[in-house]
Amino acid sequence: MAKKVSLFFLLIPILSFVASSQEKASKTDSYYHILKGALLRAEGQLEKAESEYLKAIPKSDNPTDIYSTLAELYLEMWKWEKCETAALKALAFYSANVQAHEVLGKLYLTRAFSVRTDRESAQDYNQKAKEEFLKVTALEPENEEAHFSLARICLALSQFEEAEKHYLRCTEINPFSEAGFLDLGELQLERGKLEEAQKNLSKVLSINSKNYKGNILLAKTYELKNHWEQAASLYERASESFPENLYILNRLGFSFHILKKYEQALSVLEEVLQVEPDNSQALLTKAKILHETNADEEAERTYRRLIENDKDDLETLLSFAFFLEDKKDFKGAVPVYEALLTKDADAPSERVFFYNFRLGILHERQKKYIQAEKYLRKTIELNSKSAEALNYLGYMLAENDKKIEEAVELVKKALALDPENGAYLDSLGWAYFKLKDYEQAEFYLQKAFQKLADDPVINDHLGDLYFQMKQREKAVRYWKKALETNIEDKARVEQKIERATKK
Repeated sequence: MAKKVSLFFLLIPILSFVASSQEKASKTDSYYHILKGALLRAEGQLEKAESEYLKAIPKSDNPTDIYSTLAELYLEMWKWEKCETAALKALAFYSANVQAHEVLGKLYLTRAFSVRTDRESAQDYNQKAKEEFLKVTALEPENEEAHFSLARICLALSQFEEAEKHYLRCTEINPFSEAGFLDLGELQLERGKLEEAQKNLSKVLSINSKNYKGNILLAKTYELKNHWEQAASLYERASESFPENLYILNRLGFSFHILKKYEQALSVLEEVLQVEPDNSQALLTKAKILHETNADEEAERTYRRLIENDKDDLETLLSFAFFLEDKKDFKGAVPVYEALLTKDADAPSERVFFYNFRLGILHERQKKYIQAEKYLRKTIELNSKSAEALNYLGYMLAENDKKIEEAVELVKKALALDPENGAYLDSLGWAYFKLKDYEQAEFYLQKAFQKLADDPVINDHLGDLYFQMKQREKAVRYWKKALETNIEDKARVEQKIERATKK
């Protein structure tokens, strides 16, 4: 018995050696299949690579890395269900497997894009992707790519503040991250953070001065800050890299237009029109320049050409309406604003308000007071807090000796919203004048005069008031001031002075 026991103990190291040798052989086999799989994958033989990785799994004690690599391969092969299964198996062996979390994040992003027309499903996949990348950054805080992915996911989820934080983290991890600074600057530009956007987009150009998008976005930032010289300079630089890009040329032409460098603007716009004769942006900027340089006939032809090309272009219609108003063609401007009311059917209430207000003013200037009142009342219905609309309707009613008591109330409402407005004080004084309440009229007209002493209409009104109050010298003095300050109807005021000075 003793001999048998001693023999057993002699066998233990031999058995251990055999087991160790088998374990080493098994690991060697696993590495062999992993390396062979990697080689096949690099050669594009994905199906064969999959087979090798699968052979490696049973030969490994802890196949977490094999499963995560296999998941990455499945993602490349667009085998989404297998990808998710393999990644989850990797995490079952080791929950801190960064590669597996990254693959799941990328998978869910891919799924989000594939169902992008289904907003709810896309949001769900984006949220799942976000959770995976957050796990990556918790395990590897300096993982730039994960922060970059999180920033873009947060944008898709409309979590802009969080997106900005992740972009900032990217630029902290990598101070030379051209893409990080570019996307960060673009987001800040969209959020109206112009100073921050300018700083980060300038950083992009310090890394790569020829970054096409960086030049354009920084130019846009300068546009919003009304720094048109800098904007033009950046568009010029961008056009050197892309001389045939019509968008850049259009923005450059527009920048020169704002700077009143009309010859340069027209030269750049002509480059656009040679390539694309009906380019709407180039023609619109050209029409504005023609009007500003007093070539109104050609400007109008250009506007009408634009409208003929696209009758529904709201920007063109609005610009044409301004053009007609500016040249005092009130009758011609009316149908353009009416077209805007019809065509801009989904306009926010602010724009509908604006169209109605302009139509009210245009009808009033043509002495079509019934139509003017209709549009002005509609304007107040859309925005009862518009001091300008309240005052305009009130003054028009008083001026035409209609509903004067209502006129007083309308102007009082305007003054309640803007108590120091000299024009509104004048309107109230004039309404009281029409009611023959000369004491109140004098009070408000004098307050208006204190605010706007050189306003010809206020001086004319004071002249009329003092004439009715039998204070002719005062009346003449204010009428003369109205003439000195270039009142429109000078002949009418001169007649009043002549009548007041007759003995």
